[in-house]
Amino acid sequence: MSLAPQVAPNPASQETESALGPVRGYTASRSATASKADTPILETPQSISVVTQDQIAAQGAQSVQEALQYTPGVSLQSYGANAFFDGFKIRGFNAVSYLDGLRLPADSTTFAIPKIETYGLERLEVLRGPSSGLYGQTEPGGLINMVSKRPTATPHYDVEGVFGSFNRIQGAFDIGGPIDKNGEYLYRIVGLGRQSDTQTDFMQDNKLFIAPSFTWRPTNDTSFTILSQYQKIDNKGYQQYVPGNVSFLPNPNGRVPYSRYIGEPNLDGYKLEQASIGYAFEHRFDNNLQFRQNVRYMEVTNDLQSVRSEGMFSTTFPPTPASTSNSLVARTYNYVKAESQNLAIDNQLQADFRTGPLTHKVLVGLDYLDQTGHVDYRSAGILPINAFNPVYGAPVPSFDSLSSFILNDSNINQVGLYVQDQIKLDRWTLSLTGRQDFVNTRLVSKSPAWYPLPGTYQRSDSAQTGRVGLNYLFDSGLSPYANYSTSFVPNTGAGVDQKPFKPTTGEGKEVGIKYMPVGTNLMFTAALFEITQNDVVVADPSIPLPFTGLIMTQTDQARVRGFEFEAKGNVARELEIAAGYTHMDPKVTKSVAGYAGNNLQAVPEDQASLWAKYTWYDGPLAGLGLGAAVRYVGESYGDAFNTFVIPAYTLVDASVSYDLAYARADLKGWKAQVNVTNLTDRYYVASCLTGLAYCGLGTGRTVLGTLKYSWK
Repeated sequence: MSLAPQVAPNPASQETESALGPVRGYTASRSATASKADTPILETPQSISVVTQDQIAAQGAQSVQEALQYTPGVSLQSYGANAFFDGFKIRGFNAVSYLDGLRLPADSTTFAIPKIETYGLERLEVLRGPSSGLYGQTEPGGLINMVSKRPTATPHYDVEGVFGSFNRIQGAFDIGGPIDKNGEYLYRIVGLGRQSDTQTDFMQDNKLFIAPSFTWRPTNDTSFTILSQYQKIDNKGYQQYVPGNVSFLPNPNGRVPYSRYIGEPNLDGYKLEQASIGYAFEHRFDNNLQFRQNVRYMEVTNDLQSVRSEGMFSTTFPPTPASTSNSLVARTYNYVKAESQNLAIDNQLQADFRTGPLTHKVLVGLDYLDQTGHVDYRSAGILPINAFNPVYGAPVPSFDSLSSFILNDSNINQVGLYVQDQIKLDRWTLSLTGRQDFVNTRLVSKSPAWYPLPGTYQRSDSAQTGRVGLNYLFDSGLSPYANYSTSFVPNTGAGVDQKPFKPTTGEGKEVGIKYMPVGTNLMFTAALFEITQNDVVVADPSIPLPFTGLIMTQTDQARVRGFEFEAKGNVARELEIAAGYTHMDPKVTKSVAGYAGNNLQAVPEDQASLWAKYTWYDGPLAGLGLGAAVRYVGESYGDAFNTFVIPAYTLVDASVSYDLAYARADLKGWKAQVNVTNLTDRYYVASCLTGLAYCGLGTGRTVLGTLKYSWK
């Protein structure tokens, strides 16, 4: 039996690939994230990784964090196996997230942060290095841009069910295509529902997600796409911090299991609800001039009550070894009611023209961001619990009986004007980007119980940022490049001294090589980089528990140097790989808080991963696919003072898939797959937030089976 192979086509046949559309296989050849214009990745003078939907599906990734765990340069911040929001570092620095090129609400003090569903994405893109020249307020390590699934001109209908560990039952569908015979109107509806427990007792991982989209194409030169989504998470239990004293440090009682819950099962829970609507408009005036406008409004609300760890219980303060228990965990009860709103608009005018031997692609843009947030956070200490023999039922105070120790309203308002010129001369490409930002930040604090004290803290700032990059594309598919870029991040709030934080700035230098051998679907990238960040906002070390990590201060400077390597695509028709390695030297170089000379917290010096999947298309095993993977995360420091080390760990993943059409023709469209993460059930701590009290256990062995049916 001869069937079309499920493998990415030869690059020579990918002329129709777009920066926003689907990609067959693991290797994307084009992206718009680094330039805001559809540009070949080989001609982009900046490091970028694309995680395609095919790779997400093959690896069985159920979250954005899982989808990025094979991507070099990305460190995953664990808030436990069922965190209600994702946390990332890129090249050692916190990373902000974008959806369809527009910034998502991002303020961890409000807790109202959207959690994006991977099933609704066409691709995930990681842009490394400072990128404020196009995006405005971004950290110098880079950013994550997620591209939503959009309507396509080809009809498609996909439904799937997922079953497996922790009583998971999940159903999803992805349907769409033209509404009329001329293809003027297109639609797509993506939906997912999940009911599941987790590896931790008394915790759930339930979700409802729906994302309708609609495209109107009145002419070949004009398109208008409405993008919307709604998601609701309503779970018992709460993300669990586990003290390092009972998880990876020596303890006469051993260590707690993955299943251990140290909260209060009958009381803990959270609701995260998010909704967004926007559009992407494009119009081409002629072959040389086009206009694009992207708009989105998003709302996020979070309502939670939870008991969390505050470290090991001690009879004295400050704790001493003699006064600290080996088994009792100090706890607080926390109530948070939070919301955030975000309006983002990006206008782009692109002109393509020649001046003598030079070819120009000029982009002029004007963007606007207005983000507001409100949080009412109340907390009180409650009875400790024995981590090795928990007895639940501790009395807790009511919400109304407590005073808010964080009660504030925040706002960031930003207008940015940017210009970019991609200049080509023969095989040289020079990219020049410049941007002017005007930002107003405002924080109104209403709580008399904690910092910042009641009052209004506001600043008006402006900044100029940019990027210059150069690359040369050889006939062989080899493209060396170099760039220099800068970053700018305004900050809301104030420290204990009641002075509003000034903006954080950064700069980065990078040289690298990209190589895509002609006639293959395999891309190699390697980069050397150095990034410096000034006026970093970090947790104030003078603040004791339970408020450690909530009150911030502003240090002077951090610097990360490193090397990255990535290989992705088809080694052969049957064999696809995704491999990466990162080495970093992350140092605090200046610090008013006393961190100078230390490593940055929660940044492993070394990370490596290899995913490989072999699929048979001929012979008696035709239709069968076997995947295997290994992930290594090196040691990192768990606090800013580098007083303890989070141990390194190595995990093994595996998968098996089968296209049932190879067995019987009438089963065409049916596919089955089983994914196993952490095959050996390795016990590990993924990271610690600000110290030993707030460590997150990793994910134990998880087995998920998927049955999918597709038709057209």
